[in-house]
Amino acid sequence: MAKRSNPFIEDFVQQSKIHVGMKQFNNNEDKLKKVYERTLLLLFKGAKKCPPVIISEDTVNTSEKQGKMKQLFIGKDGGLMHSGSMVQSMSGIKQCSCGSKDESQCAYCEVSLCCDCQHMCIRCERQHCACCTMIGSEGAEVCVSCYS
Repeated sequence: MAKRSNPFIEDFVQQSKIHVGMKQFNNNEDKLKKVYERTLLLLFKGAKKCPPVIISEDTVNTSEKQGKMKQLFIGKDGGLMHSGSMVQSMSGIKQCSCGSKDESQCAYCEVSLCCDCQHMCIRCERQHCACCTMIGSEGAEVCVSCYS
């Protein structure tokens, strides 16, 4: 006896296994839009906490330009501006982490250093902080960039 024919052949869709993980589930348009809006909200809240810096549209700081590269600034409305000035350090006097007056900076991470906190690399002969120096195979101090 022959098999009877399927009466629902027009509606038949072949089934296949599809794995839907949490990443695919969370990457829909609504959730991504909410994440984007929350990120912008946090960005603007953080910008309101900063001290006010006056950025004028017509002043361009030519000393900071390097070749064809330009510094972009975020305006009050969140748009990018091509002119402005960088925020200067609030404290005029920099101090070392030990509390004494600084004399130089770490060549790797640019932390202020006094003469007691400086460590000299034997290879590049530059001053580094204690976090950026390692003990080499000979027992001498080597900076992070020269260590390999």
